[in-house]
Amino acid sequence: MKASSKTYFILNENSILIQYDHPIDSELVYTISNDKINIEKNIKDCIFEIVQSINSLLVIFDKNKVSTDELISELKKTENKDYKYFKSNKIWQIPVCYDIKYAIDIESLAFDKQLSTSEIINIHKSKVYDVLSMGFLPGFMYLGFTNENLHCERKQTPSLDIKKGSVGVALNQTCIYPQNSPGGWHVIGISPVNFFDLGSKTPCFARPGDKIEFIEISNKEYQKMKKEKSLKPNLK
Repeated sequence: MKASSKTYFILNENSILIQYDHPIDSELVYTISNDKINIEKNIKDCIFEIVQSINSLLVIFDKNKVSTDELISELKKTENKDYKYFKSNKIWQIPVCYDIKYAIDIESLAFDKQLSTSEIINIHKSKVYDVLSMGFLPGFMYLGFTNENLHCERKQTPSLDIKKGSVGVALNQTCIYPQNSPGGWHVIGISPVNFFDLGSKTPCFARPGDKIEFIEISNKEYQKMKKEKSLKPNLK
């Protein structure tokens, strides 16, 4: 991506949003991840935090050390840095139980798509997904992109209590809820993995640019794995 595809917005006196004008794909994830590391390596003294999203970076800084105009100038200088920092070949294997007991929306989704529930499952688990961004909840991963046969709008009436570990689909993406939460994604399965561990050095094991592969497990396997505390996924 070229520097001209970025736009800088001053949100307030201590935050700047870098917006990327580019289709949301793995190239964009790679570019934003590299830019984040570039900024962290080259502008250290005045930045409190950099928040990465699916198509932007939010830079929160110390207004007492630098003005917005000065920081934007420094940020633009990092655009000339080589995109060489970010490399990820991690593929996390996530066990998922697609049993109807947990897949509360799979039958209605199958009906809408004129597919069987088995076809929904096979289509969903057949791809390896990119971690596009984190957000909404701590450890919540936006994963792309689903097969077009699974593309769907969010539910018109969100569910009030989606269970921790629930796997959902909406639009052209899939996700996993790291904790009990309301939500509007169509739930088609559940995972026993702990996706956010505040007591861990790295609370969320994955980061944007990593990949996720779903491995189907039975209800019996799910119940057994669920008993393990802080269950982590396997690396392929």
